[in-house]
Amino acid sequence: MKKLLAAVLISVHIFIFGQVADKVQTSTQAPKAEVQKDMDPYKKDDSALRIKEINITGTDKYSKNQIMRYTGLYEGDIVEIPGMQINTAVKKLWDSKLFANVEIFLTKIVNKDVYLRINLIALPDLGTVKFHGISKSKGEKIIKDNGLKTKAKITDDLRSKLQNSIRTEYTDKGFPDARAIIKESTNPTDPNLVNWNVTIDKGPRVKIKSIKIEGTKVLKASTVRSRAFKNTKQKRFYRFWKKSKYVPEKYLEDLNRVVETFQSYGFRDAKITSDTLIRTNKKNFDIDVHVSEGKRYYLGNVTFSGNSAYSSETLSKVLGYKKGEPYDAVGFNKKVSGSEKNDDISTLYYNNGYVFANVIPVEKAVRNDTIDIEIKIREGEQAYWDKVTFSGNTKTHDHVIQRSLSTRPGDLFSKEDIQRTIMELAQMGYFEAQTLRPDITPKVETRTVDVNYKLEEKGTNSQIELQGGYGGNRFIGTLGLTFGNFSFNDFFKKKAWKPIPSGDGQSISLRAQAGSNYQNYSISFTEPWITGKRPTSMTVSLYSTILNYNNYYAEGKNKLNIYGGQVGLTTRLNWPDNYFRLSYGINYQLYSFRNYPFNIADENASGYTTWDNGESNNFSFYASLGRYSAGFDPIFPTMGSEFELSVKFTPPYSAFNNEDYSKKTDKEKYKWLEYYKIKMRAYWYQELVGKFVLKAGGEFGFLSNYNSRVGIPPFERFYLGGTGLYGNRFDGREIIPLRGYRDATSFGGVSGEDITPLGGGTSYSRFMLELRYPVLLGGATKIYALTFAEGGNTWNNNKSFNPFELKRSAGFGIRIFMPQFGMLGFDFAKGFDSTINSNNANGWETHFIFGQQF
Repeated sequence: MKKLLAAVLISVHIFIFGQVADKVQTSTQAPKAEVQKDMDPYKKDDSALRIKEINITGTDKYSKNQIMRYTGLYEGDIVEIPGMQINTAVKKLWDSKLFANVEIFLTKIVNKDVYLRINLIALPDLGTVKFHGISKSKGEKIIKDNGLKTKAKITDDLRSKLQNSIRTEYTDKGFPDARAIIKESTNPTDPNLVNWNVTIDKGPRVKIKSIKIEGTKVLKASTVRSRAFKNTKQKRFYRFWKKSKYVPEKYLEDLNRVVETFQSYGFRDAKITSDTLIRTNKKNFDIDVHVSEGKRYYLGNVTFSGNSAYSSETLSKVLGYKKGEPYDAVGFNKKVSGSEKNDDISTLYYNNGYVFANVIPVEKAVRNDTIDIEIKIREGEQAYWDKVTFSGNTKTHDHVIQRSLSTRPGDLFSKEDIQRTIMELAQMGYFEAQTLRPDITPKVETRTVDVNYKLEEKGTNSQIELQGGYGGNRFIGTLGLTFGNFSFNDFFKKKAWKPIPSGDGQSISLRAQAGSNYQNYSISFTEPWITGKRPTSMTVSLYSTILNYNNYYAEGKNKLNIYGGQVGLTTRLNWPDNYFRLSYGINYQLYSFRNYPFNIADENASGYTTWDNGESNNFSFYASLGRYSAGFDPIFPTMGSEFELSVKFTPPYSAFNNEDYSKKTDKEKYKWLEYYKIKMRAYWYQELVGKFVLKAGGEFGFLSNYNSRVGIPPFERFYLGGTGLYGNRFDGREIIPLRGYRDATSFGGVSGEDITPLGGGTSYSRFMLELRYPVLLGGATKIYALTFAEGGNTWNNNKSFNPFELKRSAGFGIRIFMPQFGMLGFDFAKGFDSTINSNNANGWETHFIFGQQF
């Protein structure tokens, strides 16, 4: 509007000067303009004038030539007065965003020569910006977000943008009175710059004291309030996870849910008649919402038309609503199209290639309080994938991505395949899971669909593992280096070392673990795709462990060396579905020890072994069948599950050699270990209210023998407690984490702080409920908080196994994932039950997590 008024004024000024022959003076006291007649060659066009002179006033910040370039007006130009040239010049000066005021005056006309004066007021340039009332880092963020750079032009828009952004930000945090006060001053070092001192006054935090729902007759106000007001909450002392604050945008969303809540109970005509926000005092709001329920309706006959791919019976089962139920308009429409669980009719069609299908519910008839609905279906023809592309991969080679795509050219279109592809790409660990998205382009004319997966490579796929913790009255630290997305094929290519050859999805891991009298070293290599079209990975690993243990009941050092290697394969199955994985392989370990007593207490042993020096060989096979659908972000899964059933076993040597093992010594019995171990684990992930995610599940394991006279060996046993930091490399044991209790400390005996029986358990069980809340997921660094309750136990007699006889604990913690270091975090957990040799509850324990996930 300001620009338009200026242009109109200029035109009026010029028109008057062009029509009046005697003196005319502008509002800025410009010189008199005299119009003289002569025989100028331009007299044939009375409106055509020549610019004789242009003067610039009001600012010396820009040269005359610069101003003329902005305007497009030059001395000697022919102009019409009034005319578009002058109007265009004014517009160009405003569009440059360099001036606070623009005026063009006609100062004099001599014959047909005109003299112009351009009066400009330049916008000031921004100098320094200082904030008061907030932290320095917060101020720097506001400067960046609002473009407050040095020498930025100070405009009313810039001021308003800053003030509005601050007001909005603090309103969203519960400070509706927040304001930003800007004070300007001349920069002492450069008078052409203007400094800003911005004082932020947040004002009081204002909470919502009450939310009243008026006008309900059938539904309870508490039901409407709990179901509809997801983001706008009443003030309650026990509500710490969501503050009772008023955010205008969120409040409007909740009001829409009020109507949806009534509609979901059959009140199709429900509406809000009024809503009022009342400021009762400086720190409280009251909200009054008046509603009209209207009449309650019930579902009548539901019919389908246009369906040929699926029968009406099949579609009715997917719909899930029955005649006579309250007419849930919201839920009904979601089951037709738009269910969050993808279990609606439209998704059923999409997963079978009917991407152009159109499913529309129509209220066919209303009979008193009953509504008949016809679901009209236009199936169209099935569509197929045409162009399947991806972009954004700067390190990962194309073939690595291509083999992970479930959407392939020529295949039938499926919405499920898109979701599966996104999950597979995210679980590779090479791309930012939160930014993975498909760009889908249906093409009606060819009955095909194009898709492009937009990828964002992570900064690095290499990881430094720093891991540490206390256990066994000692500190054990781990330093590991993992080269993810490695390319062995480019190993000898000099140009590929940036800093390492990468892109083929392979992995090399080097790991060193050490503590007081304990060392462990390992190296492993994984090729994720070694054969054919079916994804099959191979892992080869070598490791060694050196343990020196002081036994107060024996002379000299107790030593145990473990040397081992493993080769394993993992392949994806297509049945029952392609979330299943089959893993299998062989493992060999050599235990070499001196003065190392193995204390065993189970149904097959007398209590202590008589075998302190010697060697034992552990040659075993393993296989596991699992279904892994947890996703889509492997660091913070929000859906799906993990299920695994595994078995590890050795050859039954005693069945072939016909020897009497009751007469053999422990040294002879365990020269070659024989046993079998069965484990099962299952965990589910479910997104709850808001962003909360529940992880729930459990696991158990059994270690047993083929021959009771041989007994169960002292290795491969279960030890319960702590973080599970040492894995299963610690004197051949397998450690099961259980927060709230200390890591198993017993080597030759049992301490009073252990919950694992003497010599380790032959069976165990563990159950867990963990509630997670994401703090930061957007970038490479991911942070989430958690609270949990869990329980577990171990038994050295399989006949005594009782999965519900548990050592219980509960606590809270936080996890921070950084690509360079893996998972970091800590837990505070309280053990509610007693430990061995103690009658008191274990109490609080602090667990530090480095590179370990539960």
